Amino acid sequence: MSKELEIFRDYRNGLLGQSDWTVMPDSPLSDSKKTEWKTYRQALRDMTKTANPKLSGPRLDMSSVTFPTKPS
Repeated sequence: MSKELEIFRDYRNGLLGQSDWTVMPDSPLSDSKKTEWKTYRQALRDMTKTANPKLSGPRLDMSSVTFPTKPS
């Protein structure tokens, strides 16, 4: 795996981890909000199929990847 993809996946996995609570059975969110979060999380997981991340020094060049919009 390339260094770019490794750093991208680490960042993406962090976003998934931050949103784990939204899909738990005891989440206080409405069913429609849970669906929004599930869609967002699936879009994050699907990014590895099409993303072409680049590095800016040792960090991910955020302009090289378009992340899905997090639900509000």
